[in-house]
Amino acid sequence: MIEKRKKYAVLTGDLVKSSRLTSEKSKKAIERLKKLSIEIDEFNLGTVVGQIDTFRYDSWQLLLENPESCLKVAVFIRVGLKMESDAKTKYDTRISIGIGGVETLGKNRISNSRGPAFTYSGKGLDTIGGQYLAFMYSNQKNISLSVLEHGVIPMLDCIIEDWTAKESRAIFNSIKGLTQEEIARQWPPDKKTGKKITRQAVGDALIRAHWNEVKKVLEWIESEIKQATELA
Repeated sequence: MIEKRKKYAVLTGDLVKSSRLTSEKSKKAIERLKKLSIEIDEFNLGTVVGQIDTFRYDSWQLLLENPESCLKVAVFIRVGLKMESDAKTKYDTRISIGIGGVETLGKNRISNSRGPAFTYSGKGLDTIGGQYLAFMYSNQKNISLSVLEHGVIPMLDCIIEDWTAKESRAIFNSIKGLTQEEIARQWPPDKKTGKKITRQAVGDALIRAHWNEVKKVLEWIESEIKQATELA
């Protein structure tokens, strides 16, 4: 049930350089996105309204009931894809986040919904340019969200883009709440040597990715969006 005065977050995305992926790899990426959308609720990262909507062979859309979680969810989705990359294939997705009201909700498909949140999200993806992460919000007079849109998000995007598959896997599991020891225990063994990763190696991956600093930024973003949407 949609609350007309409530603010929602819409994430609209498409696979990066999808034309270079085989149909089999595109299908694998889309199936991965579907699984990630389920895990968002499983690990209390946000509340997904309905189900993720996928269309064509490389595009998707997701509606979140609590908009303050949108950046954490976006990072979770990107690292969840990037961790599947290898020397031959790179997986990633562009994501445009729109925050605003929802006027009508598509009963069978989220992409058939209407409202400012969907408009901003779609517009952001159309104008994203060379970035992989974009953010738009209705209240352009909010200084914190303006700084977020034009400063913090582009910087965050640059950092995420450089994360390797190993760093992405470490961050993915850290977001899920696992300790470094738990992450090491469930890490797939090396395909050539069969060796398992150590806790120290997991810690080193998180340090290289500047994860502690990024996590603090995500917490600040969550607080700012929550305050802005409650006052709107």
